Amino acid sequence: MLEKIPIEVIVRFTEKGEIRPLKINFGDKLYVIDKVYNKKLATPKGAFGVALEYNCLICGKRKRIYFDRYENIWYYLKKSVEEKPVPVYNPLNYDIFTD
Repeated sequence: MLEKIPIEVIVRFTEKGEIRPLKINFGDKLYVIDKVYNKKLATPKGAFGVALEYNCLICGKRKRIYFDRYENIWYYLKKSVEEKPVPVYNPLNYDIFTD
């Protein structure tokens, strides 16, 4: 399951009206976006709707950040930890040699 984490992004608008993300303010830290590889319109898994996906180089790591034009928010997707269910005892699958 993916979790949508909102972030604060400092952007620059070009003469053509394009959005160029420059820095990410997350918590107490400011991360500089070194390079933007590409920008595309995408439907991210775990989120509803269409968003602009920016494939960026942030602190030496490739990350994807998203801009939802309808809600006017920036976010990234984080894998959430799911608890695994406790297996139910089944006498047919019970192995006496594993205990």
